[in-house]
Amino acid sequence: MTDVNHYHVRPVAGVWHVTWNESDELIGSYGGQPEAVAVAQLLARHMLAQGRKAEVHVAEPQARRASWGSSLVNHAA
Repeated sequence: MTDVNHYHVRPVAGVWHVTWNESDELIGSYGGQPEAVAVAQLLARHMLAQGRKAEVHVAEPQARRASWGSSLVNHAA
């Protein structure tokens, strides 16, 4: 049994997934990072209220580039 419960918030295919202790089991999938982080923090506070340790880990959003800019440059050349 692990001493600390880890809640992970990660971007996956345009949505944010909340998982627990590196498990493949999905707690929830949310359209925005703030909602996913709020759920992870809520679960962590619940564990803390029960006298357990909990941490929330938030992955950075994936860097995105506009694809239209590169296509315009290619057409101009």
